[in-house]
Amino acid sequence: MARKDGKDRGITQRKGREGWWVRLVHNGRERWHKCDTKSQAKALYGRIKAEQREGKYFEKPQVVPFRDLALEYLQTVEGRRRKKGDDQSRINRWLTAFGDQDASTITVRQIEKVLTGLQAEKKQPATLVRHLAVLKAAFNRARRLGLVKENPASLVKPPKVNNVLVRYLTPDQEATLLSHLSEKYRPVVLTAVNTGLRQGELLRLTWADIDWNVGVLTIHETKAGERRRVPMNSIVVGLLSGLKAGLQGNPSDRIFPFSARFVRRTFEEAVKAAGVAPFRFHDLRHTFASRLAMQGANDRTLMALGGWKSPAMLSRYAHLSPAHLWKAVEGLTQIGTVTKTVTKETVTEEEVQKLLKNVVSRLGLEPRALALKGRCSTD
Repeated sequence: MARKDGKDRGITQRKGREGWWVRLVHNGRERWHKCDTKSQAKALYGRIKAEQREGKYFEKPQVVPFRDLALEYLQTVEGRRRKKGDDQSRINRWLTAFGDQDASTITVRQIEKVLTGLQAEKKQPATLVRHLAVLKAAFNRARRLGLVKENPASLVKPPKVNNVLVRYLTPDQEATLLSHLSEKYRPVVLTAVNTGLRQGELLRLTWADIDWNVGVLTIHETKAGERRRVPMNSIVVGLLSGLKAGLQGNPSDRIFPFSARFVRRTFEEAVKAAGVAPFRFHDLRHTFASRLAMQGANDRTLMALGGWKSPAMLSRYAHLSPAHLWKAVEGLTQIGTVTKTVTKETVTEEEVQKLLKNVVSRLGLEPRALALKGRCSTD
């Protein structure tokens, strides 16, 4: 070991502290390691210096309590969201399970045990998926910040969720539902059916968001945090024009000045009275997409109008009614009629002879092959 002025380099005793100390500088930062005896300190110093030369030396990982990791994630995410509290209960579930445990020691088995507990409480698969998604996101953020090296939640297989729910309104069901709604809430429901907007997007609309000249609504912040323009059909234009006529408000006033809570409660009561349960306000968006699909709108048009990013997402919303599907397969019955008509068409003898001459010339056969005259059939 190198010595300087009769002293071993990197080994010392610190004032006011017991034992011997190994001093190292790694990546520009000073590190101290405590040993009981000088011989232990010498051995540790020599081993660490050898590992540094071989590129094998790594600092002792810092303990990161899961509580700190989770709460920092929640604070960061909630600060960017308009709607608060979505992940609070899910994070609390993981905090109850892991608490101050070192985040790097959390295992796949522990995570699966929590999900099994949720399943035992009769929670739906979608609820389990959301809990797991929050945990994955928290660990991914910690990885980006260098707090942990691995994300154990990424190794957990999420439960399978059936999101393709066939829930949309027929015209008769729509009329029944509207009849059980108060006149105050009918415009917001009709606008949802004819624009495919989400409840939150509808309730945030202001009069300044309407371009009457072009006939579009501007959604400044969608679920994906983007800006989108939605065309208005004649029904929506008529509804909003009627609402506008009776107002002398400010352009920044909301078109539908309702509380989301009261809209949901009123809508649920009307659904029960109309006998179309289970049906949610969001299913009006399903109805919008399904009706467009049944009218022949292609996927690109549906994705543009509804703001969906992929055909896979679109498939969850655009449903075809049984009557529409029956009409499609009933069209197959016409094929047999067409086939019979074609096979009964007459072919003249002159056309047959011309065809035979072409075949003979191409195959290099003798002209006597034309002796088939009089024995040809159109069958």
